[in-house]
Amino acid sequence: MSENRDAIRQICTDIAKRVDRAYMAEQGRKGEPAAKLWDLWVETGLLGIALPEEYGGIGGDMTDLAYATDLLGQEGLVLGNVVPNFMCRIPLAKHGTEEQKKSILPATASGEAAFSFAITEPDAGTNTFKIRTTAIKQDDGTYLLNGTKHFITGFTHSTHCLVIARTQPYDEADRTKGLTVFLLDPHADGISATQMDIGIYLPEKNWVVSFDNVRLSANSVLGEDGSGLGVMFDCLNPERMLVTAANIGQADYVLKKAADYARVRAPFDTPIGAYQSVQHPLAIAKVNVEAARALLYKATAIFDEGNEVGLDANMAKYLSSTAYAQATNAAAMVFGGGFADMEQDLIPFYLQAKLTEVAPVNNNIVLSHIAQNALKLPKSY
Repeated sequence: MSENRDAIRQICTDIAKRVDRAYMAEQGRKGEPAAKLWDLWVETGLLGIALPEEYGGIGGDMTDLAYATDLLGQEGLVLGNVVPNFMCRIPLAKHGTEEQKKSILPATASGEAAFSFAITEPDAGTNTFKIRTTAIKQDDGTYLLNGTKHFITGFTHSTHCLVIARTQPYDEADRTKGLTVFLLDPHADGISATQMDIGIYLPEKNWVVSFDNVRLSANSVLGEDGSGLGVMFDCLNPERMLVTAANIGQADYVLKKAADYARVRAPFDTPIGAYQSVQHPLAIAKVNVEAARALLYKATAIFDEGNEVGLDANMAKYLSSTAYAQATNAAAMVFGGGFADMEQDLIPFYLQAKLTEVAPVNNNIVLSHIAQNALKLPKSY
């Protein structure tokens, strides 16, 4: 643990005194951004974590960032729109030109700018190689972007978007060739966004985003034209780790809430928390939360050392989503019919936990990835 950790813990403790879970739940029900929590990320400097000071950040690393997300999750204070902000900023700092970095990065630490990330398409799903969104290069060096993306978190509130498009047709012989990452102005001409109704009370909304001959300049390419796979995974691996941090933090929040209730709920005079049928599901979930936490910080350490982290990030994401689902399932049994009462504020966690088993990457694909890369089994997809 770095010397930053104590300071981060104190910052998160102070934040939890200034904004609470009730506020987050209310913003979710209203469908409005959690502006107070965002402002505190800015005010306390958390938004500048893992960004070099020369670009307006406060330094630190992925472990620091995951730690802050984990701690705030334990208070029920996960801010979903910071995930795309960090998962896009990290590859920009690594692959961007000096002009791109100086013009964008400082504003992402001050809160004046925020990212969204556009990759998902319903027909391609996890098979990103078969996306249909294209960016065709024109004679003047610009690109025309056309296509549709789904489940784009916080798109309309973002000032910048990283979008994955094909600049060359799909080639079965080399599926990776022709993928390109672009920096996009979400408010450019030719873009339309329709809010999705995904049935979860969250402050951050998801959008279907359509591109109709959106013109992109030549310097909007992040990295190299047609060679965007590495840039893309430099987005996705941080996303896996940040989602894991949010999962384990929120799972702990739910488990604490369930345990507190189980200690006082006594319809037959004995607190239900004394029953093994109540204890064991909660205990199993807690074991897996802690195992996922250990995997997370193993992965962030690997990442911070500059090593390949894909396998470890995916294992952590898998176990964290499973543990989160176990925690919310156990809590549902503890609260019984009261679980359905929106005043208890448990259903949003339950639905989100189920969603994290299929997003940002489906757990079945994750298992296949682990089988292939950790166990050297034949490729199955």
